[in-house]
Amino acid sequence: MAKTLILLLLRTTSVKNDDYDDAIVGKESESAVFDVVCYFPTMKMNSRFTGDVDDMYNVHGHAGNLCREAVLEGLGRIVNSRLENMATEPVTIADFGTADGRASLSLINEIIEFIQKELGQKQAVVVYYNDQPMDDFNLLSKVISGYTQNPGLTFIGNVYPVMIPRTMYEQCLPDNSIDLAISTVATHYLSKQVCKIKNGVFMEEADDEEQERMREQGKADWRDFVISRGRELKPGGFLVTMNTSSCDNEVSAAFENGNRPLGSILSDMATEGIITQDEYLATNYNAHCWRQTEDFQEPFASAVPEIEELGLELVSVRLIKRCQQHPIFDIVNKDFTDKLKFSQRIVAMVYPWFHHVIYRGLADSRTEDEKEMITDQYFQRMQKYAFEHSDFKPYLIFTEVVIKRNM
Repeated sequence: MAKTLILLLLRTTSVKNDDYDDAIVGKESESAVFDVVCYFPTMKMNSRFTGDVDDMYNVHGHAGNLCREAVLEGLGRIVNSRLENMATEPVTIADFGTADGRASLSLINEIIEFIQKELGQKQAVVVYYNDQPMDDFNLLSKVISGYTQNPGLTFIGNVYPVMIPRTMYEQCLPDNSIDLAISTVATHYLSKQVCKIKNGVFMEEADDEEQERMREQGKADWRDFVISRGRELKPGGFLVTMNTSSCDNEVSAAFENGNRPLGSILSDMATEGIITQDEYLATNYNAHCWRQTEDFQEPFASAVPEIEELGLELVSVRLIKRCQQHPIFDIVNKDFTDKLKFSQRIVAMVYPWFHHVIYRGLADSRTEDEKEMITDQYFQRMQKYAFEHSDFKPYLIFTEVVIKRNM
């Protein structure tokens, strides 16, 4: 997901500079700013690449940092085993659901640095980057090659990146080929759409039958993911994942009512005739964000034959709930400028992962300009909602899962 923050004029009529400036600093009514400008990060799926970073990078990067300790602990065991056995083959690392590779970049560079420190600069390291075939692998290549504002992947010594355009819910690499596999904020996406949510966009808005279908698909996908990684792991290898999940009937939320405001905005646009009912039904978020601890334990608790045959061990399952860290979220009595910054931050968090849901739900008969205009209007409304509900502090809920393939 490409990352920048820009201001887009939403009206076709001209706007005087004075009116624009007044709206930004709050000299006019608080709603005026939403009539004039909207604040959207761009994203790679919309082919608006720049090198800047938005909050979605911080969310995913934060998730990677949360599992850093588990990653380095597993890596330490892998390195010690290689030293004991005098192994000479390359150390292989894989990042599944990597997106543009930026979120995991610092962690993977730390992994490379650790390997080269312990095993020497000449130690060959292969880094596999996996995502679905529709991912923007051109952007991924730029990121790991250092053609953005980031320094890129560490290429000191024998470091070889490889990109794999394939679904992570099937085997992507040969048996016994990976030492360490990681995946952060990716496994909640379902491998296929099993229903259309009639009365909403997200799983929590689905009826009982729709939710059951999504839960069953999520269960099958998690099993497939674990078994596929288990086949790829070398004996003694580790899989560390940080997964979107739920706790006490809550999921990660940018708003007080969870994701429901996102669906309500779209419902309003359908009621007003801005989008059709068919388009509304087509804008489903095809993800299961409601897994709990027992869902991640299920393949092991159910004694799935493949799990036992592969010698997979569930090392740990750890639930994490963290508030988003940013000074603007800590201000209690926000003034106009604070509310504006807050609303911009919220849109920056949501836009990269939700833009394509809106955009792809729009009819093929619409022009690209129409689709962009409607999508922009959606996020303009979201920004206004965030502005009016700026007392809420966003939080994230993840579950870290560590799996080992025994010797």
